[in-house]
Amino acid sequence: MRRVLASTLGFIGLLGGCDAVEANRRTIEESCLANGEGAEVCSCLARESAERLDPAVLDLVVLGAKGQSRGASEKARSLDPALRLQLVVDVPAIMAECGVSAS
Repeated sequence: MRRVLASTLGFIGLLGGCDAVEANRRTIEESCLANGEGAEVCSCLARESAERLDPAVLDLVVLGAKGQSRGASEKARSLDPALRLQLVVDVPAIMAECGVSAS
């Protein structure tokens, strides 16, 4: 019985995590579209960000997508060095790979 309960709780936790990732993906995509990028570019940006970025870095990208760049900047300062590196290297790489314009 305990194993069933533990498995069920673990599965529910995964579903909750999936919902959060999906919400983040949608926020990035909608912001991208609102900024004039094409649907294919925005879909790529949202998908690749959700798949490749650490959740802490993804949260910062989402804050920026919501127009809360000051909050994102403040939180970025508290990231450990490996995550800061991901923020400054991987995020621009994803943007370039997906064809986000440099405007």
